[in-house]
Amino acid sequence: MTARALGIVFEKGPTRRYRSVLTRADGVEVELEGGSWNAVGGPAREVPHDLAHLVVEEELGLARGVWGVLAAGGLFRGARVVGGRQKAHAAARAREVLAASVEELNRAEVLTRMVADLALADRVDVGAARAAAGERWWSETVTRETLARSFTRLRAEGEAWAALAPGDTLARTYTPLR
Repeated sequence: MTARALGIVFEKGPTRRYRSVLTRADGVEVELEGGSWNAVGGPAREVPHDLAHLVVEEELGLARGVWGVLAAGGLFRGARVVGGRQKAHAAARAREVLAASVEELNRAEVLTRMVADLALADRVDVGAARAAAGERWWSETVTRETLARSFTRLRAEGEAWAALAPGDTLARTYTPLR
């Protein structure tokens, strides 16, 4: 069974702040307030960190990164429910999902930074990627192909973001991995 694609709206703020809203399969809307960025090179030069996570998690097949945890009902610092009706025991479920996903969530954080840094240096180099990530956080899904695709997407997302005026949005989808 293929998971249903979920909508994510990234909204540009009047400053460097932004917000992201994921609409989960159960209709609950989860918001992330953001302000951190990843430098990725290319004409726009940088991309919002949560958008970088989307690209890297999809390209590397990270099922329990930021977006996988939120899609599965987990919540972490900076994430909050802003719409929809939650099921009974949603808070307990959120804690369970987060507890079971801590290692993968940390791996996604490290790998997102690593991929963005390599994109900035324009280095499609698996050896450098492995050294930057370290053995604990390494993923065999990091290949020349996944790095190159990530670089291309990160830069394209940076250009799309740079073209937005404050208050404008980018709509993207996320398909949860099993």
